[in-house]
This record gives sequence, C-alpha cells and structure tokens, in this order.
Amino acid sequence: MSKVIELSSRLLRNPYPQTPKLCAAQTLPLKGESDFLAISQLPVGTTPVLLSFAEHYQLLVELLECLDQSGVLIETILMRMQMPAGGRMPKVFLHERVLMLQDIQAEEYILQREGKPYLVIEDNLVRHPLEAGNNSIHIRISATENCEKLVSLYSEKLLELGFGAIEKMAREGTA
Repeated sequence: MSKVIELSSRLLRNPYPQTPKLCAAQTLPLKGESDFLAISQLPVGTTPVLLSFAEHYQLLVELLECLDQSGVLIETILMRMQMPAGGRMPKVFLHERVLMLQDIQAEEYILQREGKPYLVIEDNLVRHPLEAGNNSIHIRISATENCEKLVSLYSEKLLELGFGAIEKMAREGTA
C-alpha cells in the first residue's frame, strides 16, 4: 500500500504582487439587445479574482519545479485544467509525464489501484469574474519513497505565493 499525502490551501492574495500586470480587459462583441440580455444573465462569482491566466500558468510551472528540485521520482503528474485556458501553455505542460484533465478522479483511481507513484495538482483558482471557483488548491502526492522534502518544498512555495495556512492530511492509498 502506498501513502497519499494531501496539501490543501486557499489563495489569499496575488502571488506576484511586485510584477507589473498586462491589462487583460476584453470587451465582448455585444451588438444587439439579445447580446446584452444574455451577458446580463451570466452568473458573476463572489470569489475575488487574484491572478490572471498568465499568472496561473506561472504558478503551476513553479509547483512543477518543486517536484524536480525534490529528487522524488514520480512519472505521472495529473493537473486539473480549466477551460478556457487563456494563452499559450508553458512547454513543461507538454512533457510526457503531465496529463491535463478536467476531472482527474478516474485517472487517479487507476494509478492508485496499480500502485504507481503520482502527483496531483488540482486547483480552483479564479482567473476571470465569470469563472466558478473558490481559490483553493489541493496537491496530492502518492510515492513509495520518502517525500517529506517534496511536502516541505510545496508547503514553502504555497506560502510564498500567497496561500494561507497549509492543511496536511495523510492516508493510505487504495492499492
């Protein structure tokens, strides 16, 4: 049986407060009354938008770098990707070990059942006022080797990026 360690937190501020921001305001091509009626009926979330699409990618890249710095051997990384993605994806997302999914549970279950080590980065970070989410992140690590260094790197990185208190939970995998 493998051990699964989950780190959870919520983004409290912009992760890159000292970085100039490119204006990403876009006006929809609204022409007729029906266009304005349709846009007025879209739900606007109450969760604050704390990062842009580009900053979201940058944050995910930095989280992937933590794995490389740790020395822990994990061949499969599951990342929850929200659509629209907004811009070009970083090259590291296209690595053969990275699987980008909207629903990762089924794939995670298969990896658990097979006893394979994996990493999950599942976030609900809001990047646009019309996007659903709660600015939370969940990182799950299932490794056969000691991964305390990786857990420590992720905890430090999340705090550095503006996330709140890190909740850590460990459980036995279902393998």
